[in-house]
Amino acid sequence: MDRFLAAWERADVDELLDFFADDAEWHPGPMKPAIGKEALRVAFEEWLTGAVGMRAEVHSSVSDGRLLMHERTDHFSLAGQETATPVAAAFVVEGGLIHAWREYFDMSPFVAPRTP
Repeated sequence: MDRFLAAWERADVDELLDFFADDAEWHPGPMKPAIGKEALRVAFEEWLTGAVGMRAEVHSSVSDGRLLMHERTDHFSLAGQETATPVAAAFVVEGGLIHAWREYFDMSPFVAPRTP
């Protein structure tokens, strides 16, 4: 998981995709899910274009082998303002690849009016 989060911090979409099965699903909170590697590429590129300087601070994690869950705070700049978003995430990992990734977070930093 450390290598995966480091790829997010580097905004390396090609490296990120290497962690996923071909039919993997990403469910980022209440937003539309991305299913399959091409949809993941589009979603990751869009996300990483808007969220600049991503840094994930993991607070705790637990795994039973197939299921990994963690709580973290994502730090990034959005529209020029620093943002810290608490996130709970669940990953289904089989054969060393992520098959499903679900995240739960508060959308208000993304939709609330921003003041300079």
